[in-house]
Amino acid sequence: MKCTRQNHHTPIAASLAVAFGLALAGPVAAEQVSIQFSQPYPGGGTVTGLLVGEDLDGDGQLYSVAPGLAGFLGLPEGEPEVTYASVRIEGVLGQTITNVFDASVAPITDDANFFWGFSYNLDGGPLGDDPDEGVSFGPLAPSTSFAAGALFAPAWSPNPVAEPIDVCGNENGDACSAIVTLDPVDPFPNFELLFSATSAAPIETHELLRYTFEQDGFDGGASISGTISGRDLDGDGRIYSVGQAYRDFLGYPAGDEVAFATVTIVGVEPLPIVNVVDLVATDVLDPPNFFFGADINVAGDQAGDEGTEGFSIAPFSPSTSYVVGEAWGPGFSPSIVEQGLLNCGNEEGEPCAMLVSLTPNADSPTGVDLKAVQYSAEPIALTPAPFLVDSSFGGHWFNEVPSREGIVIQKIRDGRMLVYWMTYDAEGSQRWILALGERRGLEIVADEVYVTDNGVFAATTETEPDFIDVGELVIEFSDCDSGEVRYAVDGESGTMQIGRLTGLGSDECTR
Repeated sequence: MKCTRQNHHTPIAASLAVAFGLALAGPVAAEQVSIQFSQPYPGGGTVTGLLVGEDLDGDGQLYSVAPGLAGFLGLPEGEPEVTYASVRIEGVLGQTITNVFDASVAPITDDANFFWGFSYNLDGGPLGDDPDEGVSFGPLAPSTSFAAGALFAPAWSPNPVAEPIDVCGNENGDACSAIVTLDPVDPFPNFELLFSATSAAPIETHELLRYTFEQDGFDGGASISGTISGRDLDGDGRIYSVGQAYRDFLGYPAGDEVAFATVTIVGVEPLPIVNVVDLVATDVLDPPNFFFGADINVAGDQAGDEGTEGFSIAPFSPSTSYVVGEAWGPGFSPSIVEQGLLNCGNEEGEPCAMLVSLTPNADSPTGVDLKAVQYSAEPIALTPAPFLVDSSFGGHWFNEVPSREGIVIQKIRDGRMLVYWMTYDAEGSQRWILALGERRGLEIVADEVYVTDNGVFAATTETEPDFIDVGELVIEFSDCDSGEVRYAVDGESGTMQIGRLTGLGSDECTR
């Protein structure tokens, strides 16, 4: 930690310009986010979708647009920031339609993704309520596409959709999204419009709880890394979902809180194996999710170390499945593998995870042959990434030690957090310290914190107080209602435990 004292007469930050008439350009740390969205359609239909990505340029927006679509609309291509996206259309066409973009399979620059684009402002608000927002899930025809928001509307309206598509909540009451089914006809790029429908309803969004996990120590030399996202819908402090196999054969209770899970397995085959479970584009009871299950304690820092925690990320064979925890091992043991699993950190030192490689065999009693199995007893680090600091952490926080001091936190539009520390100086006089911090998962990191001097009370003319750099601080939250401040101010370092005093809750802050 550093501590310097400098007088600043130059701008501090664009956001502080709003509060103090100052502006300081500063980078915003990239952060991985998972956003789920949904919109009703007339007649009872629904559209649900998922965006996963990183705000690489720190502009407070997830943005990826195919070169073809960008050129057609005169938009910048930008650095691709969306890594995965899906949409599921139900109750509109008489059948369920699913469109998926996966940058690991075909990047946004691939010709097959000519009509794909995503732009979402990470402000926590609805999708498509700003002119620079929208999505275009546009597979090459024959296909059914979903387009929403004003940004990509010119590619879809007035041709092939005659009805105007505009910003959601526009004054005219126009639609803000469309479902379009097209069939190609010669010569390319002509097409026949087979179906279209529109909706003017808001496109609600939810920022998902998101965790990364890692494990090594497998006896065959493999290692894994992965992510899991979801919402604690029932407020029990865990994210729980279970597929048909665990419900039918093991009697596990129903649950559908996971939205997305992926695991990358290295060291089993020459190339990494990637298993993906998308429970926004598919239902947890759909056949591809037959052997899936997950139970994550949202306050934990390890997976599979207690109770029924763990995973079964298990595609149909031929495949390699990743299974963690005593509760999830019975899906494979003893019918397929002889050795079962215990929870991680068990006293016996027994394995808590396995990688099971299977090939189909119709003549086998289980329908598969065991190709290989690896075990690991190593702990599985579970990291919020993000259960990130967002607008739901805004509000007043108090020092857990009674002292009449506290902290006010607010998220500003560019994604950073504005922090006021209402405290006292060495003589006991009132002192306010302010900072503009970057969000890094569950942390707010401010490399510079300031006090002001030479201001004017209730100024009636333009004034420019001095901003004096007095140190730095980090605020790390352990959950939605508690955290720790680590600081170095005026040459003194220390920590302060804080608790929530006020603030609005959210689906992501249920504890």
